[in-house]
Amino acid sequence: MDAREFQARTDLRPDTLRVWLESGWLRPAFRESVRQYIEIDLARAQLIRDLQHDLGINDDGVAVVLDLIDQVGGLRHVLQAILRALQAQPEGVRRQIVDACAAQRPIPPPN
Repeated sequence: MDAREFQARTDLRPDTLRVWLESGWLRPAFRESVRQYIEIDLARAQLIRDLQHDLGINDDGVAVVLDLIDQVGGLRHVLQAILRALQAQPEGVRRQIVDACAAQRPIPPPN
């Protein structure tokens, strides 16, 4: 969706949208030099509004919360990649890694 539809669906004033974009709180994709918003952008805008209006969090606090959410999302992607790599390993290697994690000890280097 374009900026006009996004603003209509979020009920954001143009100046508010501009500030949120400049602050990096919203990061829509660019296609052919035009911002394109997706559902996650709508959810993020609603979260920002909830943080500010419902919870009374100031701009600095909103930035911290969004940064933490982004870090958690990044960690999820890393963990998914690790799980895919683990699943691609032979059963013996998978068992060794799982056992090492369970024991919370370093994984021995391969022979």
